[in-house]
Amino acid sequence: MGITPLSKAQIFQSIKNFLEQESSPPKRRQCRGCGSPMQLIDAHFLLRGTAMNRKVSLPACPVCDREILEKPARPETIH
Repeated sequence: MGITPLSKAQIFQSIKNFLEQESSPPKRRQCRGCGSPMQLIDAHFLLRGTAMNRKVSLPACPVCDREILEKPARPETIH
């Protein structure tokens, strides 16, 4: 059982909707865990085989997410 063109279109639309929602300004400005002010990390999403290219600012806590903020970003491929 493979993926039909309709289900591919639905998956694409779901991803597009999610990225559009996440690219809006973050609603929470403080970490739920420690109360520190959140920092924004720019993330780029490219969907292979499409023209979709989105930049999304993701919130990260400088205390709880320190490892994420210290390591340089590297491209990730999701298949």
